[in-house]
Amino acid sequence: MAKKGRSTMSNLDIALDNVDAAFREGEKAGITVEKDTYRSGTYETYESTVKTMIRDLTKNVLGGDVNNKRILPKYMNGKTWDQYFDHLTTKYEQGKITADTIQKRVHALEAFRTMVNNTNVCGKDTQIRVGDKEERLDYLQERGVHKSRDEVTAMKPTTMQKDAVHENINRKTAAGEVSYKVNVFQSETGSRIKAAFKLQVKDVNFDKGTITFRNDKNNFTRTIPMTAGAREVLEPFCKGKSGGTPVFTIKDRDGNDKNFKESVKTVQRYTNEAAKKAGVNRENRRYTTHSNRKIYAQNLYNSTKNLTLKELEKKIGEYVRLQGSNKDMLVQRMKNELNRLNAYRDKMGYERAGFTHEHLRRLYTALHLGHSRCDVVLRYIKPDAKLVETKLKKAS
Repeated sequence: MAKKGRSTMSNLDIALDNVDAAFREGEKAGITVEKDTYRSGTYETYESTVKTMIRDLTKNVLGGDVNNKRILPKYMNGKTWDQYFDHLTTKYEQGKITADTIQKRVHALEAFRTMVNNTNVCGKDTQIRVGDKEERLDYLQERGVHKSRDEVTAMKPTTMQKDAVHENINRKTAAGEVSYKVNVFQSETGSRIKAAFKLQVKDVNFDKGTITFRNDKNNFTRTIPMTAGAREVLEPFCKGKSGGTPVFTIKDRDGNDKNFKESVKTVQRYTNEAAKKAGVNRENRRYTTHSNRKIYAQNLYNSTKNLTLKELEKKIGEYVRLQGSNKDMLVQRMKNELNRLNAYRDKMGYERAGFTHEHLRRLYTALHLGHSRCDVVLRYIKPDAKLVETKLKKAS
């Protein structure tokens, strides 16, 4: 069969063609990825994996749109690929894919980025952006995607389980004490572990009672209300420090501040050890620092149960107003979510529906986590089954 001309090729076809060319030219030039051992079949393996990923991305993230420009390497971005790996993580949590497969895809995507950026197959000096490999691997670990004999994921803990883990963190060392406080901070704010260590004193406003997480996931800056528990943790850590100083630091044996990555690993280690000691881990479910984020989400969601639709709308409006210059972007994200929920109605020509009470409960929780989709929040919470059954049917 004759090969399609470029004018008749879909963006998906062109992207797959780019993959062929990138690895072919990369192999000719002897281009490799740092710390990767390239053998005769390595290029072919990565090429096949990236093609699978692009097809999967098209189907499951881009709605099957084979002409979406984000399929093309020069229009790729880290946010789109973050959505793809979120999709894979959900499949992992459902037991449909292994951690090993997901992590191999992270490395394959990095290999593709290296091949394209060091050849001219997508145009002279083209530099594609697909996100940072190390940050993505750290995020997957935080989500509980561990490559091990026993596949596990971050559990959705009860308050009792959360308290048991926190009480069993070894606070006899300075690092253990900070690890304990970071765990408490996460459960009071929904902070990602990396966001906790990025937090600077200037990001904490005790007068207004707010905490700002700058350049959080997808470089989105968000501001949340400060709880009494978060204030109790933050006040001694911020006292007497200048604005640009990190709130949380952990010392090494020589008394120097550990770097960002080592600090995160230290807290994760103390948390894992405490979870084992507390006996809360279950088959395929383990308490990790990400579990703190989940208990925060569950508590926040539970707090909205008796609020009226108008009260929920008011609370969401108050949250949006906290976002300052990001307010318009957040409003657009909520509009996009309503469009997503109405996609079937739009397709069938039915009258559009607004957010239901249950949608708003989920949306309110999602926004405080740095998300804006009602379905994503289900990774963090156990919803009220009766409300889900009655409310969502009306909107379908």
